Amino acid sequence: MFFLFPLFLRGLGSTETTIGLVVGLGQAASVVTRPMVGVLLDRHAHRRVLLWCGALNVVSCFPFLLLTRVGPALLAATVAHFIVWGALFAAYFTYASDLVPAARRAEGIAVFGVAGVVSNGVGPGIGEWILAHADWQAFFLTAAGLGVISIGVTALLPVRTRGHALAGTVGVGEALKVMHASGIARVFVTMLLFGAGVDVALFYVAPFTRTVGLAHASPFFVAYMGAAVATRLVGRRLLDELGPYRVAGPSLVLFGLGLAALGFLPAPGILSLGGLACGAGAGTIFPVLTALALRRTPPAHQGSATSLMTAALDLGGLAGIPLCGALAEAAGYPRAFAVVAAIEVAACLLLATDPGRRVARTAAAG
Repeated sequence: MFFLFPLFLRGLGSTETTIGLVVGLGQAASVVTRPMVGVLLDRHAHRRVLLWCGALNVVSCFPFLLLTRVGPALLAATVAHFIVWGALFAAYFTYASDLVPAARRAEGIAVFGVAGVVSNGVGPGIGEWILAHADWQAFFLTAAGLGVISIGVTALLPVRTRGHALAGTVGVGEALKVMHASGIARVFVTMLLFGAGVDVALFYVAPFTRTVGLAHASPFFVAYMGAAVATRLVGRRLLDELGPYRVAGPSLVLFGLGLAALGFLPAPGILSLGGLACGAGAGTIFPVLTALALRRTPPAHQGSATSLMTAALDLGGLAGIPLCGALAEAAGYPRAFAVVAAIEVAACLLLATDPGRRVARTAAAG
């Protein structure tokens, strides 16, 4: 539902640049605090962390009920919500990765991620329906209610594992040590560049549809959901069998093409076509890159590695959202989407030259 958040900001008088700065600030706070989330996941039972974050998620929805203008209060509420959002993201995938055999990790993460993809497709439609029949207060109260239900489901989960006690400091320095020791720096940057594209697609489609005179953005999100779910369920075994490099590179290019296609709006069918291409690409990139990072990470640091990869996704949004907002205001949305699409092609080239790819080939040959 919060992919419609830019429309809330626009209703408060925000420009595209302001939207980018507000959402980008939230992303920045989420990224900065993610290493601490990783350490919590490595030190505590993952179900417990999920319950803590779920409760904070509900609480973080209520300040938006009182906001009537852009200002420090809005920034504080946005930062708080994005921090919790990112923490939940990392905690869910860390818990899920505990349940999956290492040899089928990409498949397991992909199948589990269907839940998030479905919510991405259904949530904006629910939000648009609420806004058509009520107001933003009903919108945020509904979001909080869904959060309460989520806490109830989480409480039913078994305590499957307890994290390892880690030495060292909690923060960015510890995260950099894990990244260096695991050799996942290039994978991290590739995820970062992908994150720039995915956040631009998910946060700017709604305001762009209003700019070109379309009443609904939900066709994009529904098509995105359908393609991503189909890719993950039908091709889930291929993610591990083909290997990360054969899957992630073409998927990044396909995602970029979907973004570039959005520049042709309001042409008929473009909204759904762009959603299909973006969804098919995004459906494989995150699970494959996360599985690749976990494959290179010692077991004691799995929580930190998962947090790093989710942080990379948000760090990309931190750069991509303000960039797209500024470009859209200065040169229009089509050019902004084209620039971000080029970034996805650059991510494909970066991954193709990963030194670890040669190591993987040698190991497979052996």
